[in-house]
This record gives sequence, C-alpha cells and structure tokens, in this order.
Amino acid sequence: MINPRGQTHRPLSLRGPKGRGNLSRNVQRGPSLSLRLLRFARNDGLWLSVFCRARELCLANGRLAPAILLVLLYLSAFARAAPRKAAVYYSDGKVLTGSISLTSGRTLKLNIPKGGKLKTTDMITGADAQYGKVRQFTFEPVSEIRFHPEREEIRQNWKFVETTKYDEKTAVADFTPARKEFWGDSYPLRYISCQVVFSSGETIAGHLYSTVLYLETEEKTIQIVLRSKQRGDKGTKMDDLIYVTKIKMLDQGRDIAASITVKFAGMSFEPNDVVQAVTRDSLTPVPTERGDDPGTFIVKSTFGEDFYLAVKKGEKCLVGWPRTQDRKLFAVAEDHLKRQRDFYNDKKLLAVSKSADGKEVLTLVNLRRRFAPTNFGSIGGEWDKELNAIVEPWRLSIWRWKYDPVNQDMLLSGRGTFFRLIFLPEHPTPEAEISDELWQTRRENNRLVVGKSSAGKD
Repeated sequence: MINPRGQTHRPLSLRGPKGRGNLSRNVQRGPSLSLRLLRFARNDGLWLSVFCRARELCLANGRLAPAILLVLLYLSAFARAAPRKAAVYYSDGKVLTGSISLTSGRTLKLNIPKGGKLKTTDMITGADAQYGKVRQFTFEPVSEIRFHPEREEIRQNWKFVETTKYDEKTAVADFTPARKEFWGDSYPLRYISCQVVFSSGETIAGHLYSTVLYLETEEKTIQIVLRSKQRGDKGTKMDDLIYVTKIKMLDQGRDIAASITVKFAGMSFEPNDVVQAVTRDSLTPVPTERGDDPGTFIVKSTFGEDFYLAVKKGEKCLVGWPRTQDRKLFAVAEDHLKRQRDFYNDKKLLAVSKSADGKEVLTLVNLRRRFAPTNFGSIGGEWDKELNAIVEPWRLSIWRWKYDPVNQDMLLSGRGTFFRLIFLPEHPTPEAEISDELWQTRRENNRLVVGKSSAGKD
C-alpha cells in the first residue's frame, strides 16, 4: 500500500477489542468511514488509538485530512462525564478519596444471573416476560457499589498426558486413563461479584462488565479498572491480588424513586390487557404491574431513566411514539432493516425517531421468526418441548442505530423489547401501531399522567 508521499506501508491490523476482524480488508464495504471511526472510538476509549486507525484507513483511500477533521469532531464526545465525590476502598486496607467519573457516554453494565426466564410460558398474556439480564446505569443514581469474592482458586498450567500402550504383536492395548501433568508456578484466580445500592434504596447484584473509572485525587489522576475476574502473576499468592472492595459516594447524587405510578387518562383496561415499559437510554424492559386504582400501573426499577410505554389489548398493541414521521429517514431505515441479518426473518418497520444530535436513530419494529418448509427440510421457527410442536417467536421491539446522515448509513447498536411471545404457525401476528396519545405525558414527581389531557402541560 502506498501513501500520498509515495512511501510503502504494510497494512496494520485493525482488530477491535472483541475480535471484529481486520478492517483494512473491508474498507470498500460495510458501514461508512465515520461510523467505523465512531464504533472504534466507543470500544477503545483511546483518543490516540482512534486517530491512528483513522489515519490508516484514510491512507488507504488517500483522504487523510477529512479523517483528521472527523476524529477531532468526535473527540468532544469522549470527555469524562460529570464527576462525583467518592471514597474507594481496597482489599489491602487502602482508602482513596476524590472525584470519580466514567468516560462520557459510557454506562455501568451489570449482568444479573437471575434476571428472568428465557421465554414466556403463556402464548397469550406473557405473564412471565423476561425483564432483561443486563442492566445499564450511570453514576448519578448510585449510592454505593460493593464487591466481594465469589470464588477463589489457585491454578497451575497443565495438560493431558496419554499413557496408553499398544502391543502390535498381540493387538492388546492398555487403556490407561489420561492424567493431568502440571508444570510451572501456580497463580491466583478470583471471581468477583458486585452489589449496587441506589439512592432509591433498591439493590441489584450480579457481575460487572469490565469498566474503567477515573479517580482524581489531590495528587494525581488514578485509572481504576474494575473486572469480574482477576488473575495474578505466576508465583504470587491470593493476598497479593488486590481488588476494590467498595466505592462509596460522598455526595448526595441524584434522588430517584423506586417506583413510578402511571395514570392513563381516558383509557380503559380489560383484565387481560398488559402494559410494558422500556427505559429510553438503556432500552431495558422493567417490571410493570397493575395498580390498585383503575387505569393505573406501577413502573419499577427504572434507576432514574425515562421510559417508553406500550399497551397490549387483545391481539392489538399500541406504542407511545411521535405521530410525525420523517419519510426519507423511514425509507433509509426500512432499507437497512431489510438487509440486516437477524434471527427474525419477518421484520416490519412501524416508526422511526432521530436523536436530538442526529447521530442515532430509533426504529420501532414488529418481528417474527417464520417457519418455512423447503426441499432441504424445514427452516425457521423453534421446537417447543412442552407443546410438542413448532412455534414461532414474536417480539415488539425498539432497535437503536448509529446514524451517518452524510452517507445515509446506519449501524445497529442496541435493542429493547416490549413484548416477547410464542405462537403456533397458524396463529396471526399481533397488530402493532404507534399511538400519539400514549406519547403525550406529564410528569408530576413520582407520578406520570398519560393521555391527551396532558398535552400542552409539559
């Protein structure tokens, strides 16, 4: 490869943190250059890394100046988020205090082992709907984060050694079981569990995704890497493996409510009607229960996020969404939705919405995994052991896309689901449509009024 100055360079590997392949082989296809740079910047969190990758990409295309300008524009999004006063406790007794923060745009992700069942047991009501095994949240509503060892082991490198002997004359073999052969120094391994306490008094526990925090003390800025698994060097002991035991916030932070009461004005509900809320930032389905008063529902564990609302009345679903739609953006999103390879082979776009900065697009989609017999056998659908039949999963979901308005390019980045049910192939797909009435809301402390009566009072 020859750069504009005539110098020859060997292509560099642009493999991402999770093995996304060599990007230099795919410059002419796939997402546009700006989307690629933004994706790598979000994954790596290193300004220099982003700049070097942009330079390598654009040397291949002979467009270095636009890439530098593009990266400089994106660097503003990677500043650190608003810090909070906190104390960080370590397992060796050390305590550090200062201002703690995340990279701007990043969130804490917690995997909850007992987050819900894999699928609903009722094809009609979906009473056992999964609430999501991964929760995302910022530092704002957090009061304290505690860490404790879930399991500790001392390991050593090993391999299986076969000792089987075979006599060619007698054709008799000694089938001795293989044994483990260890070598080298041992090393400590620790699995860490996490418990998060929110200002609302709610507590969730699970395994924290690897996260980088920045603690600014009076002397210097310290980078703290939180992991769910720690591995020590060879020849070290378990006590030598230091870890963070607690992060305690020293300021008040953001006061949030454990539950929000939602009142639907002018809408009646039958006993089998279902309401579901999905948070707007992390697209997480949260528990939504029927309240004591008619037309009232309780939304729990939003952790300070606003949320979308959907209502399932019989075989019809209504989703709160702006009535006005951008037709050009709708056409672009519909084209990308059709070309997106996914488990659900029947995808219907219902509505689109663009973020305020224009860098993200939300799409409301009606999804179904269709069963189809072919000459090579049956494809699609799933086999349900309880029903002893082929079933077709169905979802009503929101998909989030990274958006490049210049090249009209979109890259899928997140999903959230209102309803997840299974149907027999002969059953019809539930109808879904947007509802401007459900979009009109008015917030009153821990109460949300939904309906036309709230219009103009926000």
